[in-house]
Amino acid sequence: MDKLKHTLLSISQRCDKGYEVTFKPDLCLISNVSTCQALLIGKRVNNIYILNIYDISSNMTCLLSKNDDSWLWHRRFAHIHVHHLNKLISKNLVEGLPTHKFETNKVCDAC
Repeated sequence: MDKLKHTLLSISQRCDKGYEVTFKPDLCLISNVSTCQALLIGKRVNNIYILNIYDISSNMTCLLSKNDDSWLWHRRFAHIHVHHLNKLISKNLVEGLPTHKFETNKVCDAC
């Protein structure tokens, strides 16, 4: 989990945006429902489908977020409130948690 730098792709959010996601044993295909055009093809590596972000067209919404320690830890703790993350830091309750304070004036898209 330490090497995870991006948010995992939300299949349901892609479907809500008008895309169809098809999984096959060796690949996954993301296509536009209205145009039937294939937009992304992901290859299966072990049990994970990997998409090349450089294949994303400019008119497609970004599928992942930048690596930001605060949001990464927020997601790792099941979208815990940032105030509670700051409490965990102040009481030194989680080993490996960064020691900087997290901004409390932001809300993630999922929340």
